[in-house]
Amino acid sequence: MTWAYMPLFEKIAYYKTILNESYSPFVDKLEAKRIVKEMCGDDIKVADVKRILDDPDDFSEADIDTHSMIKASHGCGWNISMAADTNVADVKALLHSWNHTYSASNEAQYKYIAPRFFIEEKVNDKEIGITNVAITYMITCVRGSPITFIVRKQSEQSCYDMNKRVLGIRATQPVTPFLLPAEFDTMIQLAKKLSKPFEFVRIDLYIGHDGIYLSEFTFTPRSGFMLYSMQKEKEFGKLWK
Repeated sequence: MTWAYMPLFEKIAYYKTILNESYSPFVDKLEAKRIVKEMCGDDIKVADVKRILDDPDDFSEADIDTHSMIKASHGCGWNISMAADTNVADVKALLHSWNHTYSASNEAQYKYIAPRFFIEEKVNDKEIGITNVAITYMITCVRGSPITFIVRKQSEQSCYDMNKRVLGIRATQPVTPFLLPAEFDTMIQLAKKLSKPFEFVRIDLYIGHDGIYLSEFTFTPRSGFMLYSMQKEKEFGKLWK
């Protein structure tokens, strides 16, 4: 099948095989903070970093803060939400298990990032406050043009096209239509700016009490597995020329 006729998920599956070191700073959780501030200035916020750990053993009782997370800069999903009963030994053991290059079979852009860990303040979500997981707004973009807008709340998510119409998805999570945020248009403009350098990327954002925050750059959503109906996958695939 030629590129012109490939559905979106197949294009993502191919794209993930050619991502290289130039993409690494954008998925490095610490470097991405610097990059987005350079690109968007005060129009976007990043969660405050309280401390960068020297190594996995550089964590103590004094670091425990229920309003903070421990994150790996070099991987995906390697986060620890601290609670009052967080155990220091357990944290160190988990950090040691992550203290290596992130498995890059589906996301080669991570393999160039040296392991680093840091403590970051949790986002004070505009709707649900300070929790383990803020509401995430995920804007899929092709050559700087947004094509879908996904809202994820805990295990539920809803997807919209750029005309704010609900799209059916094939994901395992329930599809629950949510009200789109008042900041929708602002988030779209930020996504356009942040996605402009790339053929394809999903820009993930949060809405805090004091503004819009970066979550992350996602170059291989679902690792190239189908999300929409085949009809929609083909429609979106045609937009990636």
